[in-house]
Amino acid sequence: MSSFWYMKCCRRASSKALVTYFKENKVEIASAITKPFPFLMSLRDRGFISEQKYKLFQERCENLVPVNRVMYDVLSDLEKMFGQPLLRVMFSPTNLK
Repeated sequence: MSSFWYMKCCRRASSKALVTYFKENKVEIASAITKPFPFLMSLRDRGFISEQKYKLFQERCENLVPVNRVMYDVLSDLEKMFGQPLLRVMFSPTNLK
């Protein structure tokens, strides 16, 4: 097998492992997000969630749905578009404060 194909297979395998890890740890990630700002805004501003979804999630937080529950739902929506660009936004220095 050429090194190109080997590297491509390794990337694909590690990408699948990362998606699996993300799915298995959504509760922990959601629990670490204690406020909708700046997390939701950064997702909206970069096109990961629509303005409509943003408003829905904000409204749920304002209506006293626990923030970690709302964030779990956000993460569930984001599962479909999981990748490095999303990871960069989720784990940016601003969102990790």
